[in-house]
Amino acid sequence: MQPHAPTPPTRKAWQQARVRWRAWLVAQGVQPARFQQRAWKAFENGQSGLIAAPTGSGKTLAAIGGPLLQAMAMAGAETERRAERGVRILWITPLRALASDTTSHLLRPVQALLPHWRTAMRTGDASAKDRAAAQKGLAQLLVTTPESLALLLSSELGSASFHTLHAVIVDEWHELLPSKRGVLLQLNLARLRLLAPMVQVWGLSATIGNLQEALQVLVRERSTAQTTIVQDTRSKAFDLKALLPPESVRLPWAGHLGLANIAQVLQQVLATQSCIIFTNTRAQAELWFTALSSIWPLDLATLSIHHGSLDHAMRLHVEDGLRQQRMRCVVATSSLDLGVDFPAVDLVIQVGGAHSVARLVQRAGRARHRPGVPVHITTVATQAMDLCEFAATRELAQAQQFESSPPLRLCLDVLSQHAMSMSLAGGFTGNALLQEVRSTAAFADLPDSQWQAVLDFLQHGGQALDAYPQYRRLARDGMQRYVPADAKVACRHRMAIGTIAEQSLVNVQFLRGARLGSVEEGFITKLSPGDVFNFAGRSLELFRVENLTAWVRKSSKPGTRTPAWTGGFLPFSNPVGQRMKSLLAATHHTPDAPKVPEMAHLQPLIALQATRSHVPHHTELLVEIINTAPARSRKAREASTGVAWFIYPFAGRVVHEGLALLLAHRLAQQQANTFSWACNHMGLMLVPAVAVDAHALNWPALLGSEHLAEDLAAAVNFSEIARRRFREIAQIAGLLNARIPGMSFNTRQLQVSAGLLFDVLSKYDPEHVLLHAARREAMEQDLHLPDLQALLAQLSAQTVVLQHPDQHTPFSFGLWAESMRGQLSNESWTDRIRRMAQKMEG
Repeated sequence: MQPHAPTPPTRKAWQQARVRWRAWLVAQGVQPARFQQRAWKAFENGQSGLIAAPTGSGKTLAAIGGPLLQAMAMAGAETERRAERGVRILWITPLRALASDTTSHLLRPVQALLPHWRTAMRTGDASAKDRAAAQKGLAQLLVTTPESLALLLSSELGSASFHTLHAVIVDEWHELLPSKRGVLLQLNLARLRLLAPMVQVWGLSATIGNLQEALQVLVRERSTAQTTIVQDTRSKAFDLKALLPPESVRLPWAGHLGLANIAQVLQQVLATQSCIIFTNTRAQAELWFTALSSIWPLDLATLSIHHGSLDHAMRLHVEDGLRQQRMRCVVATSSLDLGVDFPAVDLVIQVGGAHSVARLVQRAGRARHRPGVPVHITTVATQAMDLCEFAATRELAQAQQFESSPPLRLCLDVLSQHAMSMSLAGGFTGNALLQEVRSTAAFADLPDSQWQAVLDFLQHGGQALDAYPQYRRLARDGMQRYVPADAKVACRHRMAIGTIAEQSLVNVQFLRGARLGSVEEGFITKLSPGDVFNFAGRSLELFRVENLTAWVRKSSKPGTRTPAWTGGFLPFSNPVGQRMKSLLAATHHTPDAPKVPEMAHLQPLIALQATRSHVPHHTELLVEIINTAPARSRKAREASTGVAWFIYPFAGRVVHEGLALLLAHRLAQQQANTFSWACNHMGLMLVPAVAVDAHALNWPALLGSEHLAEDLAAAVNFSEIARRRFREIAQIAGLLNARIPGMSFNTRQLQVSAGLLFDVLSKYDPEHVLLHAARREAMEQDLHLPDLQALLAQLSAQTVVLQHPDQHTPFSFGLWAESMRGQLSNESWTDRIRRMAQKMEG
């Protein structure tokens, strides 16, 4: 089928469509905002673009209005009969749950204004009827996810349904932009532009700092005059209120749960009709839910928990309860961050710092999710420095200074998967697909050599795997087009489409009942039958583990363990950290100036920090050298064991870990030594086994960016980091397939297979395209080379201030507490920290 070339609507048809649209809006009691009207007009003028507005401003209506107006203007004779086959409007959402919510919202105007149209949802949860409608082009409005779109485009029949496409709308574009899912979507948007050259592409974003870059990545092959950014310029008040403890109560210097504030939190919750309590990790959500349920005065059915490891049916039940006002309180993680509408929720509580302006504003928008309603959030400190983060985040949010979401580029594993998908959709020629791929921002700079390496990999696995038939997935047909090697290859590929690699997860299921969700395999392997643990808001007794399923039953005993999940730490925003540093300095150096309540509460603590050490200006890098077993003189302290360096860049835990590795390696190059370290969002703790004279060091060279990549690679077992990355890359690229029909693979089997392939390729084909990708991602995403380069550039302009406190400071104590987690003791970590804190504060 050739690309559809629709006849443009007449001016009269547009006018009639506007009349019908305005009548429908009036009937719904909707007064359109100015930015919504600008978006509709821009679409009518043939533009593509990005709609940027705060959560709850009405972005959905702004995005769908233009395509619906066009559809009404073009309907013509279609209203007299059934609509012709083919998708006209494609709505792409990052979450399946969001797809269901969006579909229900879009149904109302479509059924009222285009009753001959069919709306369908194509996600992993879609009905068989909707799947068939999407595949055959029977739905005119289709709501889907990036993975389901890739699956549709991997067949000739599915691709043909998009020749009629007029509009693509990408919801929560800021969420997809910095991920491999976003790269996969860019490639599939390029294919849609080939199928429907006149298609208009629009993105929706609530909170993002690099709007222009986001627009350029989303909208390609159009001149500047054909693109636009539509922003909601209405002021929407942002209010953050921290729950401050009484003056007689001191917040701890370290910690991450905040359960000491549970009585205040419960009081706030019971004063509202519906509330969401956000935590930063799934383990924290489980612990908060367990603690709340023990003192919950109402029916326990009105209290629930929501996070990404729970079963999909359980999450849907909770979301429906929030909409229907059956739930008084839900303890959640980032699983509820995105734009599912809960108008009934009138309070959001954030436990601990959200570590990002955009994330906090996004979460605040879950409450009173209605246009024009001020954004409000209540925060609960888990430790003293959380108060400083709250104040910093409020200032940045009110100034609308949001973090950027940098896009990924040259993800060769995603490109390999996409090329294989295109071979299933009728085949391709190398030059034609290369031109299509280079039209995306992600692969605009793709060298010919890397493209050829991808094709070689798909044809025979690479140089070292050429002798093995199972790695020959791509072949040439009689017309020299690349096609699947056989039908079995095509089937396996379709089952593996997507960029979310298989994780080491074990299903948790009742012996007689429902599936509860999944936990990491490493957690379950540490349990024995009869052990009781907390999960899904329940105390569960492990009965047996069988075929990657942990069979459990309810227990009346309290759980003694709570699962933790890898990657649970949320990234910390550098602008938030630098604003925290400035606020601490301003509070100390201008003690009589008016202060926000959080900094006023912290003033005694800041004064103590100044007394024991120093409060750095934004132009200073504070380094504290503390002996945990104090001696009398500074020289004696530095010569003794137990000396720790505490360095405070305020750049976040992840970047600090890279900096700790770098400093340890560079110091060890000067003198044979062994180092241990701990990190938090304020700084890092470095403990040398052999004393180092900090005053004799060349600090500019130590913190310099010269030979940074080489030093980082030498500082760690870089090969092992690349090996871990290789497993995920091999799955995405199709070299490893964990979803073969009739077969199941546990994590150990995948690890062994990936490890063997990594070793073989490293030895016999060291320039293999996937090894190249693994090394690049290990450096950029595990060792965070770009972020560390930016931090070192920042530190190079700062003056190093060395201090030698006689005991721990408010800054250093949290780092020391982190370092205690790995020690063996018959005291709990909490008890040890409390005992030490009482001693320090005394």
